[in-house]
Amino acid sequence: MAAALTLRLHNDASSNEVVRLRAAGALAKQTIVQSETVYLDPDETFDVPVIVDVGPALAAGPHSSLIEVLNGDGAIAVAAEATIDVLESLGYGVRLVPEHSRSATAGRHRIVVHNSGNTPVVVELTPETADNVVIELATPVVTVTPGDTAKVDLRVTPPERFWNGPRRTYGFTIHALGSDGVTQDFHGTFDQGPRLRPWIVPALVGATIALLLGTLAWFTLLKPWVEQTAEDAAEQAILDDRAALRERITELEVAAAEAEELPLGEPADLRLAATAAPGSSASDAFEVSNDRVLSVTDVVFQNPTGAVGRVTLLRDDVVLLESELANFRDLDLHFVAPFSFEGSSTVELRVSCTTPGPNEADCPVSATIVGFVDQAR
Repeated sequence: MAAALTLRLHNDASSNEVVRLRAAGALAKQTIVQSETVYLDPDETFDVPVIVDVGPALAAGPHSSLIEVLNGDGAIAVAAEATIDVLESLGYGVRLVPEHSRSATAGRHRIVVHNSGNTPVVVELTPETADNVVIELATPVVTVTPGDTAKVDLRVTPPERFWNGPRRTYGFTIHALGSDGVTQDFHGTFDQGPRLRPWIVPALVGATIALLLGTLAWFTLLKPWVEQTAEDAAEQAILDDRAALRERITELEVAAAEAEELPLGEPADLRLAATAAPGSSASDAFEVSNDRVLSVTDVVFQNPTGAVGRVTLLRDDVVLLESELANFRDLDLHFVAPFSFEGSSTVELRVSCTTPGPNEADCPVSATIVGFVDQAR
């Protein structure tokens, strides 16, 4: 939103005058003066356009715009003031992240409310579920000031926990009632798994079998042989048996360690940044090594200057995510199923600049990408 004003200058002196114009007051950063230096002949009148970009987060109500006129010595000759009445603008967005969670105990989600208007917004959250699932909200009512983002933690507790068996899925709905009287429904899913991991039972069975086999071997083979042989031979047999047991235990420990490894590889992160001039595009890219696989689970877009345009995340020129810059300053996205980038794939951040932010010459936009890197198979 912008207000167009006109500053009228008149030289009532008998000589030429050179004046400089400077924005001041509370709206100085949002004010653009089309001509900062003006040359005036005697008895000349000149109109200077002035644009005040109030921005979506400026509070509703009257605001003062001040332009100072400086003479050739740099002193303030006169100041012109205008009052801009900003009308109320209610705009907000609500998201449930993530939409799906997995755990053996409880699901953890978050309600994110972003206020893109210029007046505070109040959102009332009401959970709805079945199957005796308990939904706990950090707060049922959240108030968000203009330009801010509020995050409300949400916990989904199943009716019981179980040690083994197939996974159980529970659905729930969050009703979000805003200040404008509009209700939005957000559907989530909690996938509950057993408390015992699948590899634990086979590992315990293997250890038990190894112990039983060792005991059986002792009583059926080793003990009679020990009684009939020399003491040194018996001690050597015992040492060999213990070594075999240690080797089996080592194998089980290695199997358990491998089972605990992250399924997607090692954690990794990278940052892409691009700065585009007005009316043009710019990009930054990262190429995945041909022997690696990158699994992206989280993406955070950053628009720190409030630029207007479009940001796009691509995989080998294929669009994965696209968003309007005017809708956010920071936009975090989290995925249950990650984006997969095979070896030699390219992760690209592309920025199209329409209008830079206040007092900015271009549109700097970046993205922080978090995920896992694994060997290509």
